[in-house]
Amino acid sequence: MNKDEKKHLNKVAELGCIACRQMGIYDTPAEIHHIKNNFSLGKKSSHYEVIPLCHAHHRTSNEAYHYSPKKFTEKFGTQKELLTMVQELLD
Repeated sequence: MNKDEKKHLNKVAELGCIACRQMGIYDTPAEIHHIKNNFSLGKKSSHYEVIPLCHAHHRTSNEAYHYSPKKFTEKFGTQKELLTMVQELLD
């Protein structure tokens, strides 16, 4: 990971959880989630294709992406839609 990628990841994490943000909570500490895309077949996406998720929405609750991607997507939108939101917030 290079310096620019680290800087980008820090900026994304500082946004707080993008799922919590949709519920009106703007200061939830966030982890970085590399979006999955069908073209990479299991490989991690680049460090620029990331969204910020709190631990609950990332991995520990029944609404977490890694617990139930389908349930997460139905409630919060696709990873690509969330990535677009994150990019707009960073602009």
